Amino acid sequence: MKKILSIHYDEIALKGKQRGYFQGLLVKNIKNRINKPIKAVESRLILENYDKEDLQKIKFTPGVSWSSEAYIIDRKIEQLEELLKKILGERKNVNIDVKRVDKSYAKTSVEIKEQVAKELGLRFDKNGEKIRIEIMKDSFIINYSIEKGMGGLPIGSSGRLLALFSGGIDSTIAPIELIKRGSKVDLLHVYALNSPDSALNGKINTIAGKLSEFESGLNLYLVPFHYFSVSALKIEKRYELVLFKRFLLKLAEEISRDKKYMAIITGDALSQVASQTIENINAISFGIDLPIFRPFIGYNKLEIIEKSIKYGFYDLSIEEYKDCCSLVSSNPATKSTQDIIKELEDKIDMKKIISDSLKELKTVKF
Repeated sequence: MKKILSIHYDEIALKGKQRGYFQGLLVKNIKNRINKPIKAVESRLILENYDKEDLQKIKFTPGVSWSSEAYIIDRKIEQLEELLKKILGERKNVNIDVKRVDKSYAKTSVEIKEQVAKELGLRFDKNGEKIRIEIMKDSFIINYSIEKGMGGLPIGSSGRLLALFSGGIDSTIAPIELIKRGSKVDLLHVYALNSPDSALNGKINTIAGKLSEFESGLNLYLVPFHYFSVSALKIEKRYELVLFKRFLLKLAEEISRDKKYMAIITGDALSQVASQTIENINAISFGIDLPIFRPFIGYNKLEIIEKSIKYGFYDLSIEEYKDCCSLVSSNPATKSTQDIIKELEDKIDMKKIISDSLKELKTVKF
């Protein structure tokens, strides 16, 4: 009998001839987190000599569907029943799932479930203790303490993206939605404080650090707000916020050209706030050559908050912080046009603002 940590994926298993490539990326990403040897057995990964911290790190690794503590035992029903007694103790309500990886095994999944339930006096209950029994070629794997993972694809399988990051609820969770689709995501933050170090004294640093738990080696780019804010004094106040959003996209596009990012991520949700009307989204997006991914475009605020709570970012995201959007007009235009935005860009010399801002770019690695 051997105790292990069993790690499962689902979407990777559907990748056909590319499955080995995706599985290799997942193994590499897990090793980067826990620095321990991992073995591949059928459609699962196995980690020996694990600890509780490893469980949490693996739980939030993109590509992992679920993980569990588990035992590998000889393929004998008597050993299986003894082990289930040990795992369950006095608990009798169970949710047992049996999977025959080896289809040649004599008993069916239903027959095994019924036999162990009868011998141990168990009651089947979908809300009971979850146990998954896997019948391998020469062993049983008994999974318990099952933890649902993020699912999706391993980081590194879907290119490099740059996310606009204010530190609020939406912009904190939007990167995670693309990280779990296999993208390597870095962050761009425009700070309104006196220096990038001042911005790093609060929640921006904390949130970026926590995001790096999902994705090691995360880069945070810090760019000052003051070049835009001074130039924006030349325009009507009601267009300031929409033009600032345009500034962010063009700034991200310029950084992406230099650092080879393939798309830009924003936390926009259609009509959630005045600056996110369809007219304004069109006005700020025209002429941007890179794809702009908006994972929350059809969400309402409550749905995004639920994700923020799920991933443990909500309390951090609502901490007070002097972000740039709070400093511009609180009553923005709701129906900007491309012609208006283009005219205002020329008026404030957007190219020069971006050039000057990038001269003060600071990169922090997590």
